[in-house]
Amino acid sequence: MNLSVRALTISASLLAATPLLAQTDLQPGFDKRLLELAPAQDKAESCFLRRYDGAHLKDHPKQKVEAIGLCVNVERIAPEEKNEPVRYRYNFDFAVKLKSHAKPAKTGGECGFAYIPPDEQRRISSKPIWCGVDCDGGGVRVEPRKGGAELLVRLERIRVSSECGGADDERSSFDVTGGADDKVFLVPRTSLEDYRAFAGK
Repeated sequence: MNLSVRALTISASLLAATPLLAQTDLQPGFDKRLLELAPAQDKAESCFLRRYDGAHLKDHPKQKVEAIGLCVNVERIAPEEKNEPVRYRYNFDFAVKLKSHAKPAKTGGECGFAYIPPDEQRRISSKPIWCGVDCDGGGVRVEPRKGGAELLVRLERIRVSSECGGADDERSSFDVTGGADDKVFLVPRTSLEDYRAFAGK
């Protein structure tokens, strides 16, 4: 093998290995369940959206959710100090369209845990991932299904904001809670563009 061919072979091997390196270069205490949502790579994203048609809503008169969506975006946080690790944060956007509202209401926060001890990781490894909103804003529990093709969303209580005001405006913020037919949603994967068309930017 001549030098040029050998160099090309080495370069190709390095390029092929790059995604794997990104997966293993995780900060201490990283919540490894998050890898089921999206790879630990900057700007990686996964979006899910479900709209319910009139026939479904007629068969489930107690269901108040007409459509529900969630989009996860990974943020790479560069170390501030020389010996600090790179950190990956999993942010999420959440949108829900209720029968009683003309437009979707939205919120956002962070999924999983930035730091979690190994023993605790083992304890919660089989449990749903928590995606929560700051300042006691509640959240949802999510479970990737079918290799990430679907997301099981368990609605407990989550604070959302309508379009008529800002997130800090109490007049436009309200809690959405899981009701008789609004506790568990199986939400298929969609594109970022489709999610934004539903939720708005």
